[in-house]
Amino acid sequence: MKLNILLPLFLVLSLGSAASYCPSTPVNETAQKAIFFEFVTKFYIKKDAKGAFTDHVDVNYTQHNPYALSGRDNAITFLTALMPSVNISIMHAAFYNSTGWVHFRQDQTGALPAAGVDVLHMNGSCIVEHWDVIQERPANATNPLAMWSP
Repeated sequence: MKLNILLPLFLVLSLGSAASYCPSTPVNETAQKAIFFEFVTKFYIKKDAKGAFTDHVDVNYTQHNPYALSGRDNAITFLTALMPSVNISIMHAAFYNSTGWVHFRQDQTGALPAAGVDVLHMNGSCIVEHWDVIQERPANATNPLAMWSP
């Protein structure tokens, strides 16, 4: 995985372990970034959808994916069922101005590899909104760099 997590990991460790960051509390951008990368680690790397969403996502979070419903519990149900069949490799991740994004490769049983970008907006210590874009790699792709080159 190509994810520079040294600084964010240091920031997460300096925050200590919280049972949950939601409901939201006021935090500065440095703390938001650390909380965001803690979510990234739990969800994308450890594949702990329930833990990541319970600890980091607002109960009323807004979902902009047309195939998924808004609300934390709906996301947990959807993603818990999906995660066993998906392998995610993080290509890039960043955080700025209360918004984080993750560019990833998604390999799923029975599907062509896909490139995805998740955009997650935070209010204080809590993720409150999500957008995503996912594109399958075409079987007859012309570009040898594809969608996952660094």
